[in-house]
This record gives sequence, structure tokens and C-alpha cells, in this order.
Amino acid sequence: MLTGDRMPADLMQTLLTCHKGVDLHAATARRVMQRRLSGGEKLADLRRCEFHVFGGAVPAAAGPAPTLARLLGTGRYYNPNKHSYGHFELASDFSWDRGSGGALPVGWPGRPLDGNAGAADASLLHDLLDELLGGCAPREHVAVDVAAWARGQEGGLVSGTLWRLIVRGGVAEALATGTTLAVARSGHEGLLVNPHLEHWLVAAGPAGA
Repeated sequence: MLTGDRMPADLMQTLLTCHKGVDLHAATARRVMQRRLSGGEKLADLRRCEFHVFGGAVPAAAGPAPTLARLLGTGRYYNPNKHSYGHFELASDFSWDRGSGGALPVGWPGRPLDGNAGAADASLLHDLLDELLGGCAPREHVAVDVAAWARGQEGGLVSGTLWRLIVRGGVAEALATGTTLAVARSGHEGLLVNPHLEHWLVAAGPAGA
């Protein structure tokens, strides 16, 4: 478990946090998308995590680089009374300074290191992600993950929102539907991502993935 200042500088570190109770923000967004947006009838569920990426190819700040201990301890990124969390690492040269609908880094968020239940190992990756994002997609549905973050972030830490849309259909169809539902293009298209102000990347996987 690497929770202090000894994390490898060449590995991308990701902290994911989510609400322990009902996420009213995601629940409200889901209802609006289902009732008002094109393709909303195919949306079965919507879940949300906050993500914070540091280390690896993310440009370091002039001062001390972020560490998991500082992120967990500051109160700004994680409240133990409200949030569950997972800590992951991944060997990747992605720097999170770009993204207009391309694919998320392969394998992201990476190998699980720690979470609310204590130290994790690779075999528990799906269990930890299920806790944070509510589980895999049911049969005949696809989990479409959309990561969005504000452009121009500096200081060695990139923070944003990871949305999981549970969409009915095959992978290609669900990815297209999920993207249309997520990225705001008009009054009836998109709600979660402002492409003029945010970078965003996507990934999709079938039931059980």
C-alpha cells in the first residue's frame, strides 16, 4: 500500500471517489436524460465518480508533487464520512492535456492499490470498481465510461468526473448513444460534458466487463 510520499514517479496514480449514499446529482441527471434527450430511452442507469490523476506524465507543479496521503488528508478531495475511494496505478505516458472523444488510456485506472476496505490486489479490480461505479452492465446492456475534466489544469493534479452510462444495445451502438447523451451539442443532445470547456475521453464494455 503506497499512501505516503514513496509512490513511483513514473506511474500514473488515480484516486477515485464516490458518494456512499444516493448520488442526487447523478440521479437527477439520469432522469433529465431519460425524459428529454435523444436516445434517453436506452439509458438504464447513470453513475458518477470524481477522479484525480497525478504522477506519471502529468506535468509536476513547481512545489511538492501531490501524494495520495495529501489528497486523502486535505478534506478537499475526500471526506471519509461521505465518500468511498479507490487508489490505482498504471504505467502510461498519457498526460491528460488533451481529449476530444478519443479512447481512455488502455487499462485505466490501472492496478488497484488501496480502498476503503484496505489494500487491494489485481484480482479485486472489478470488485473495487463495482463499489465505486455500481457494478457491471446487465445482460444486453453496455457500460459506457465518459471521463471529463476542465481544460488548462495545472499544478501536477488533474481532476474531473468519471460518468458510467448503462446503455441498452451492442457495444458500437451503445457507445454512439452514450456519447450523444453525454456530450452537449444542442438542447436535446448531451448533458454531462461541455466540449468547449472540457476535455473528454470514452470507453465501453459489454455486460460482465
